[in-house]
Amino acid sequence: MLLLSLALFPRLSSASCFDTAAVACAAAMDVQAAPEPVPARAAGKPVVITIVGVDFAEIGIGKLELAYFKQIIEHYTGMHALDNSIFEEKMQAVRADIEGNEAYSKLPDNYLDSRLAAVLPPGMYDIAPIRWSRDPDESAAALPLVEAEIRRIFRAAKAEGRPVYLVAHSWGTILSHTALHRLAKRAPEVKIDKFITLGSPLVPSSWWLELFLKYQIKEGQLQGYVAKPANVAQWLNLWANNDFFSNQIQAADRNLLVDGDTKPLEAQVKRAAELDHSLRPAALRDLFFLKSIKGWHFSYIMDFQVFLKTLKKGYERSLLGPIVAKELAY
Repeated sequence: MLLLSLALFPRLSSASCFDTAAVACAAAMDVQAAPEPVPARAAGKPVVITIVGVDFAEIGIGKLELAYFKQIIEHYTGMHALDNSIFEEKMQAVRADIEGNEAYSKLPDNYLDSRLAAVLPPGMYDIAPIRWSRDPDESAAALPLVEAEIRRIFRAAKAEGRPVYLVAHSWGTILSHTALHRLAKRAPEVKIDKFITLGSPLVPSSWWLELFLKYQIKEGQLQGYVAKPANVAQWLNLWANNDFFSNQIQAADRNLLVDGDTKPLEAQVKRAAELDHSLRPAALRDLFFLKSIKGWHFSYIMDFQVFLKTLKKGYERSLLGPIVAKELAY
């Protein structure tokens, strides 16, 4: 869920995007052509691995993004002394959103697999969640577990001729992406037919991209830091402009922007307040919730809903059933 310091991880193989070597991850990897996906119906009941993100309620936000930001700056420039105040300005809007939105203050460890089970056709899939502490400070310890579990689940599924899919949310996408790259080197027999990332912070998003530009680090360099795992056949990435922790990922086969239709609504709300000044308080409230960072970060699983008082109408976006479940059924 949150951007984590690369320094928290031990030095892995050259296929890991947590490496601190001067060579970008994509350039360091020997990326092989991905295998063709196995049709789910022909191969039997698919197994869907799920990996969740960190716990917002216990960890909060701030220190992790700053640590990750510093690590990338050091990676490209060698600089160690950074002006924290520059980053702090960007975090103010995020903190305000978290404090004003309690809808997702505490989610159980099974928030992804339980919701996925609710939208998938009954009896058509087996869901295999990989549990970890959800404490980003323990990610170094969690990574070997994630790697081992993916390998174990794949071997059991392969023995029965079943395809394996992997759906990860937020920080779970970082763990799974790194684990898959490690498995591509250590256990090349492991194959993931479909990899779906939801709200992934693998590539820094536009809200703090300008901070990197201040240090002469271009967006192309950041995109090049992430590569498609060689053992993944298809990679779909869902992201939102209003989800500050997600971004499009060039290495993915497909990227789907899920909140592109909110811009016209924002314009309508602003226009209504301009025509009727008494609507300004309602407009501020509507824009706050319509652009909720945390709301959109969990919209991939919990759906997004808001009633716009200014326009006297509701807006909702359902993603897990119409998009993710449909993708898994293909």
